[in-house]
Amino acid sequence: MQAMRTEQDSLGALEIPADALYGVQSLRAQQNFDISPQKLADAPALLRALARIKKAAALANHDIGALPEDLAQAIAGAADEVAEGRHDAAFIVDLMEGSGGTSINMNMNEVLANRGLELLGERAGSYHRLHPNDHVNMGQSTNDVVPAAVKLALFEAGAPLVAALTHLAERLSERARAFDDVLRIGRTCMQGAQPMRLGQAFGGYAAAVGRLAVTVEARRQDMLVLPLGGTAIGTGLGAAPGYREAVYVRLASLLNVDVRPGGDIFDAMQNADGFARLSAEIRIAAEVVGKIAGDLVLLGSDPNSGLGELRLPAVQPGSSIMPGKVNPVLPMMMQQVAYAVIGNDNTVSLAALSGQLEINHFEPVIASRMLDSIGLLTRSMRIFADRCIAGIEADRDRSLQNLMQSSALATVF
Repeated sequence: MQAMRTEQDSLGALEIPADALYGVQSLRAQQNFDISPQKLADAPALLRALARIKKAAALANHDIGALPEDLAQAIAGAADEVAEGRHDAAFIVDLMEGSGGTSINMNMNEVLANRGLELLGERAGSYHRLHPNDHVNMGQSTNDVVPAAVKLALFEAGAPLVAALTHLAERLSERARAFDDVLRIGRTCMQGAQPMRLGQAFGGYAAAVGRLAVTVEARRQDMLVLPLGGTAIGTGLGAAPGYREAVYVRLASLLNVDVRPGGDIFDAMQNADGFARLSAEIRIAAEVVGKIAGDLVLLGSDPNSGLGELRLPAVQPGSSIMPGKVNPVLPMMMQQVAYAVIGNDNTVSLAALSGQLEINHFEPVIASRMLDSIGLLTRSMRIFADRCIAGIEADRDRSLQNLMQSSALATVF
């Protein structure tokens, strides 16, 4: 029989496995919000951001004399282990939990308290020595910690996205150079318009994707403006004097990036427009790449019944019944990713709109959808760039034939 321990909160007592690092509030959240396959442990960037904020907070509280050194070091040591992925099984709260982030915050607080207790030679649940709220959460509130952690998670996850955009732009540029001497008919409204070079079309694609990398990176940098130190609503009530300044110094040192407070802490607490702006740029990136993918589907259509000016890499059979059929599966994958990202952005927009008064309590769904969009777009663009774009060939004869047969040549004359 499994050994159990009893923990109590303001609603009563629950039994928890004796060796569990989570506590009573995490268990209640698991029971209340077991709604999706995505738990806190399945968002490693968010988990790392939370752990690093808690470490910075513990060290800052020690710096200002509010937390004894042994407790600060125990919390910091536990946070390092969490950031390394050593306690993922203890993060049992659903990422879409409905408490405005309280359950996410408490899951982290309880794990750090219990692991910290073990590092101090105590048993998990011995909160008289190291308490999830009184010590791990000292100087903090869910309302400043969770949005700050979401921002840092998006900052981390966004770096590979920008790199993937840059990589895709480079692959498109390579094709632009390779196709610089390929003559074709440019089309508007799906009708012949004017002669051009295929390299010019791909150069336009490359320029658009490169520009997207710049705009996404700019909005990613905005994620370093944090609401930490505002505690529950922006007043800083509950934080010791000097904490706000000290926590930014510690966090900047831990992350080696320029984290900084917002110009107006109440604005930073009330509004989620920074999330919406980054999400919108991610959506726009998905739309542009999806449009390029759609062009490739058209240009690579069967030469006997379509345009046939491009030969896309044949990566898999296209039919279970029609022999020899090869479909443009990678461009179609990119189009489907774009549809999913657009849906996620709509969710983020609604969440940003629906904040009430002093806070926005929908950061959990913002985190869930934005991390999903970033992951989908990053992975798919890498595959699209390397397995499709890099291997595209031009059917030069077909392209010239289409041009010469087009009445659009009259435009030149």
